[in-house]
Amino acid sequence: MSRVGGQFERVRHFAGRFLAPGEVNAEWNNWNLYREIAWYGVLSGVTTTFTSVFALRLGASNFLMGLLTSLPALVNVVFQIPAARLVEREPDRRKVLLLSGLFMRLPALLIIMVPALSRQAQASAVVCITALGTIPAALGNVSFTAMLADVVAPHHRARVVSVRNAMLSAATMSVVLVAGEVLDVVHFPLGYQAIFALAFLTSLVSLFYLGRVAIPENRAAPQTAPGGERFDLRRSIALVRAQPTYSRFLLGSFLYHWGLHLPIPLYAIYRVRVLHITEGWIGTLAMVESAVTIAAYFAWGRLAQRRGSRLVLLLGSGLVCLYPFLTALSRSVWPLMFAAIVAGIAAPALNLGLFNGLLEVAPVERRATYVAVFNSAMNVAAFVSPLLGTTAAEWIGIRQALFLGGTMRFVGFLAFAYTLTGLRIPPGFLRAERG
Repeated sequence: MSRVGGQFERVRHFAGRFLAPGEVNAEWNNWNLYREIAWYGVLSGVTTTFTSVFALRLGASNFLMGLLTSLPALVNVVFQIPAARLVEREPDRRKVLLLSGLFMRLPALLIIMVPALSRQAQASAVVCITALGTIPAALGNVSFTAMLADVVAPHHRARVVSVRNAMLSAATMSVVLVAGEVLDVVHFPLGYQAIFALAFLTSLVSLFYLGRVAIPENRAAPQTAPGGERFDLRRSIALVRAQPTYSRFLLGSFLYHWGLHLPIPLYAIYRVRVLHITEGWIGTLAMVESAVTIAAYFAWGRLAQRRGSRLVLLLGSGLVCLYPFLTALSRSVWPLMFAAIVAGIAAPALNLGLFNGLLEVAPVERRATYVAVFNSAMNVAAFVSPLLGTTAAEWIGIRQALFLGGTMRFVGFLAFAYTLTGLRIPPGFLRAERG
C-alpha cells in the first residue's frame, strides 16, 4: 500500500504543480514549458495524424502527397537562416517567439475553410496552406530552440526535453483516439472542420503559457554579421568548417535524413488506399504509438543523462530503420500495431538524441545560426527525398518503395554511426554532466 500511496502522492504533486502558478525561477520556466507543450499537443496530434488523410479524402494524388511532405521542407531551406539572423539581432526574443507562434497556428484555422473551395482546388489548398504555415514555423522553431538553451541549464535539458515530449505524446494520444472516432461518425468534411477548430483554439492556450516563460536578462547579447554583411552561403560554409565537431555531426545527420524522409508520404497512402483503414483505426494506431512514446521518452531521457546523448541517438536512428519494413509487411491493421509500438520506442530516442546533440555541438555565441544551418541542411533532404519516395511508388509499387525507404534508412544509419563514432564530442554529450 505504501508504494501505491507514494505513487499517488507523486501524481497529485505533479498535477498541483501543473496547475499552480509557482514562483518565478528555473522551475517556473520548466513548468510553463510543460504546460505549453501539453496544450500544443492537441494541435500537433490533429495536424500530424489527419492532415495527410484529409488531403487523401479530398482526392490528392501521390505527387500532391509528396509535396505535402516536401514543400514545408523547401520553405525551411529558404527561411531558416534569415530567421536565425532575425533572432540573433532582435533584442526582444519574446516578441519574435510569440508572433511567430501565433502565425504558425493559423493554418489549422485556414484548413477549416478548404471545403468551401471548388472540388478541384481543395487538395492543393491543403498542401499550400501547410507549406505557407512553415514560414512562421521556421522563425518560431529557431527562436524557441535559442530560448530553450537560454532558460534550461545544460544538465537539466535531457530531463526537460524528455518530459515535454512525453507530455506532447500524452496529449496526442488522447486527442487522436477521440478525433478518429469523431471522424468515423460525423459527416465528411464537418468532422475534419470540427477537430481542426478545436486544435486551433487549444493551441492559443499553449501560446499563453509560452508567453509566461521568463527569459533571463544575462543571456548572450544579440549577434550581428561582421561588417554588417548579410548572411550568405559562403559565410555559412565558413562557419561550418570552423567547427569540426559540428560539421561532422551535420554531415552524418544530412546523410541519414535522406533515408529518414523518403518513405514518410507513403505511410498514409498505404493505409488509406491499400489497406483501406478508417480514420478511427488511424487514430488508434497513433494513440498506441503515443502511449509507447510517453514511457520511452522518460526511459531514453534517463539513459541520456547517465550515458550521454550519442548512445541514445545511435540506438534511435538504428531502430527507426525498421518502421518502413514493418509497414510494408503488414497486410491488415493488426500488424501495424506492432509497427506503431516500434515507432513509439524508436522516434523518441532519435528526436531526443538529435536535439540534445545539436545543442551540445553548436557554439553558444552563434547558436541560432548554427541551428538554422543544421535545419536548412536537413530540409534539403526532407524536400527532395519524399518526392523520390512517391515517384518510386509510381514506378515500382508502394510496398517496394517502402522497402527501398527502409534500405536507404539503414545505409544512412551506417554513415551516421561512422561520423558519430569519429566525433570529438564535448563531455556533456558523452556522459551526463553533474548538476
